[in-house]
Order: sequence, then C-alpha cells, then structure tokens
Amino acid sequence: MDLFFAYMFVASATPLFLWLEHRKIAMLSIPFIVVMWLLSIAFLFEGFMFHINESAFITAFLVNVVIAHIAAFILYASPHIQTKTKQTKETAE
Repeated sequence: MDLFFAYMFVASATPLFLWLEHRKIAMLSIPFIVVMWLLSIAFLFEGFMFHINESAFITAFLVNVVIAHIAAFILYASPHIQTKTKQTKETAE
C-alpha cells in the first residue's frame, strides 16, 4: 500500500509539470487524480464511508499511471525525438 501512496503523490504532481506547455492534458488529468484520492480515502476508511471495491481503486490508480507516463513522454522524450529528427533531416540534405 505504501507504493500506491508514493505514486499517488507523484501522479498528483503531474498537472504541475504539464501546466505551462500542455494545459489541456493537465486539466484532463485533474478529475482522475481527484477520483484516485477519493477512492483511496474511501478504501482506508471503509467503515465510515461507502463500501468500494478494490478493483475501482486499482483502476483509478492505473489510469493515473498511464496519464503520468504519457505526460513524461510528452515532456522528456518528445523534445529529444524532435531534435534527433531535425538533425537527421539536416544531415540528409
């Protein structure tokens, strides 16, 4: 469970990294982050809140994992790929 919470903090920071350059993706990921945190709180305090299924929590977690990996690719890999593509085009000419 500690791994889930550690990653939840990382996933929660994803919109901050995307905000300046890719605002639409950042806004799209916010509802999924809210659902992930609500399901985790409900999972922890199952007796006080509504009863949830573990699969709902794991599904919300996996959606956020995918969004965070897409964001990481957009932020870090795509600029590198674009510069490599420009360099190969320039050398080909």
